[in-house]
Amino acid sequence: MEYIRVSKDNLEEEHICCAISNNKDIQVSSKKAWLADRFDEGLVFLKSVERGKCFIEYIPAEYAWNPINAPEYMYIDCLWVSGSLKGHGYSSDLLNECIKDSKEKGKKGICILSAAKKKPFLSDPKFLAFKGFQVCDEADNGIQLWYLSFEKKC
Repeated sequence: MEYIRVSKDNLEEEHICCAISNNKDIQVSSKKAWLADRFDEGLVFLKSVERGKCFIEYIPAEYAWNPINAPEYMYIDCLWVSGSLKGHGYSSDLLNECIKDSKEKGKKGICILSAAKKKPFLSDPKFLAFKGFQVCDEADNGIQLWYLSFEKKC
């Protein structure tokens, strides 16, 4: 699979692959405006060249949209592969690119929200566990903060 890195330069031409599918919808223009503002904070939006929901969106954790404390980590806003693109290893491709990029940027690891019981709007906890992530915190509503450390364990 070939991937495109969305940036300020190509944001207007690219489909943003989100749950919002109509490019004329106000939600799409709002999401694109939000993305444009986040690029200066270090946001990365990597998507498949194929039209569909196959992308990862991540940002330095200090700029995460939710209240997490993860200094020197990268936070994955969204990792989403669905429909006919599911089951081909694209989630692993995208996650591996995030890991590589985060290491190159000197981050200590990456983190993401999930839940013990799979929820359609969060990454699959079984996938995260398979990839070596661990739970480090859980809210009263069952939402969990998962992390993958790059530091060697003694």
